[in-house]
Amino acid sequence: GVACESGVSKMDEVQLVSWLATVFTIALFSSGILTSWKVHVSKSVGSVPYVPFLAAIVNCSLWMTYGLMKPDSTVLFVNLVGLVLNIAYTCVYHTYTEKKFTLRRDCGVALCIVLPVTSYFYIFPVVWLYDPDINYLGIVCNIFTILFFASPLSTMADVIKTRSTQSMSFVLSLTSMLCTSSWTLYGVLVADFYMILPNGIGLCLSLIQLSLFAIYKNKVIVSMETPV
Repeated sequence: GVACESGVSKMDEVQLVSWLATVFTIALFSSGILTSWKVHVSKSVGSVPYVPFLAAIVNCSLWMTYGLMKPDSTVLFVNLVGLVLNIAYTCVYHTYTEKKFTLRRDCGVALCIVLPVTSYFYIFPVVWLYDPDINYLGIVCNIFTILFFASPLSTMADVIKTRSTQSMSFVLSLTSMLCTSSWTLYGVLVADFYMILPNGIGLCLSLIQLSLFAIYKNKVIVSMETPV
């Protein structure tokens, strides 16, 4: 009766939100496709930074491990897609950058972060027969995700200083807001604090970014109308 209907409704809500989170997150990860294509066409990386790609690789690797250990197929799938895409972006960048040694060195740093954590949850339990505490992984995932979300703070400070949003992408900010809001809601529905906390912070930052477009919109319109 009522209990069964409530259970089905709850399951439907989780499935809907998980689908939305998957779509929005893959859309956000896919934003690097255009950047990589431009790099490929111009045969130069120009001023494009590679750090966001490496940060995403670390972040996706950690959350993919979390999704596998929990287990949560939505978290696992989304971050697997993100991992593959960002490895591809990094490979394209490596092809055309003149600073190959620096990139390889930083890739090594990323591996030094990912390997110990994944080994603790994948390999060591098999060798030493212990049951790893997923809470440790949740804390590590939260730390790196919050750092990942905090990276646009310098850009936001620049926007406030120049009173212009030219250095920010409205589409990217909107997609980030949709992505973090869906994951925050998903975390609430599955009662997972480790999903709620970082995505809640990311949602607040995304809303601040979007508010900057409203505050400085006239400055953008003026700059767009100025002939080059």
